[in-house]
Amino acid sequence: MDRFLKEHLFADVFERDVLSYKQRELVTISVIASLGTLEPMLRSHYNLSLNVGWQPEQLEEFIQIIETTAGEEKAKSALSVISQILENRK
Repeated sequence: MDRFLKEHLFADVFERDVLSYKQRELVTISVIASLGTLEPMLRSHYNLSLNVGWQPEQLEEFIQIIETTAGEEKAKSALSVISQILENRK
């Protein structure tokens, strides 16, 4: 499964020019958060998302969507990660 995700999902998302960098990061965050237990990767992609123009409020709002689609526990984990990142950026 790990190999499939890396080679097909993420490679396809980042290789093609169909999505903007902002959109690619949002797709990546949604997959990582939905899989769960990948906080280091999620932290990295949250930082990349902020660097490509997503606003903190937008990322926090996106966690509400993660909650409805992936569940409360995964949303709590995603919120914890973004909260730490935003605290460290102050």
